[in-house]
Amino acid sequence: MREVELNMAPSSPRVRAPLRAGVAFVAAVLLTVAYGNMADLVVLHDHPLPTLVFGPALWVLLALAVTMLVPSDLRSRSAVAWAFGGTGLAVLLIGCVGFAATFFGLGFGSSGRHGDRIDVVSSADGRYQVEVFAWEAVLGEPGWDVVIYRRDGLRGTEASAGCLFSEASADYRAVLTVEAGFVRIATEEGSVAIAFDPTTMRVTHRIPVDLCGGYA
Repeated sequence: MREVELNMAPSSPRVRAPLRAGVAFVAAVLLTVAYGNMADLVVLHDHPLPTLVFGPALWVLLALAVTMLVPSDLRSRSAVAWAFGGTGLAVLLIGCVGFAATFFGLGFGSSGRHGDRIDVVSSADGRYQVEVFAWEAVLGEPGWDVVIYRRDGLRGTEASAGCLFSEASADYRAVLTVEAGFVRIATEEGSVAIAFDPTTMRVTHRIPVDLCGGYA
C-alpha cells in the first residue's frame, strides 16, 4: 500500500490543477449567463450587477483558469503575468464589442430596452412594472423605450410596448396607471393606452408607431 501511495502522490497536483481550472471556467460561464439574463432574474433585475463588478470578476476567473492550465514547472511570474494580461485584453475587447453593438444598435430602431432606466412604476400588488429607458438617436434627439415587466418568483418576463420619440411630439412625462393587462402613459400631447395579456405577456395594443418616428 505504501508503494501505491508513493506512486500516486506525484500525480495528484497534475489532477488538481485542471480541476481548479475547470471550476474557475465554469464559474466564469455561470457569471456571464447571469449577467446576460439580468432582465429575467428578479434578483439581478431589481439590483443589476454593475459592469465595473462583472468585468473584473470575469477577468480574474478566466485568468485563474488559464494559469492553472500552465504546467507547474513552467508557472513562473512572467507566465502568470502573461495569463492575466492576455485574458484581461480579451475581456476588454469583448466588452468594447458589446458596447459598440449596443450603442450603434440605437440607430437601427428600438428593440425594447435601450439606454438608462429613468422610471419604474409598479402595480398595486407589485407583480407588474412599467420601466422607461431613455436613449438618444443618431443626432442626439431623445427617445424613450417602454417595457412591461412581470415578476414570477425567481424569474421575470418582459415585453416591449414600443417607444416614444421627441421629434414625433411624444416627449415622455410619466406613467399614470399600471394594472394587470393595462398601462397608461402621459406624453406632452396627451396620454397613451397600452394593453397586454397578463398571462402570456403579449402586448395586444402597443404605443402607436407614429409616436416613435422611424425607430419603431
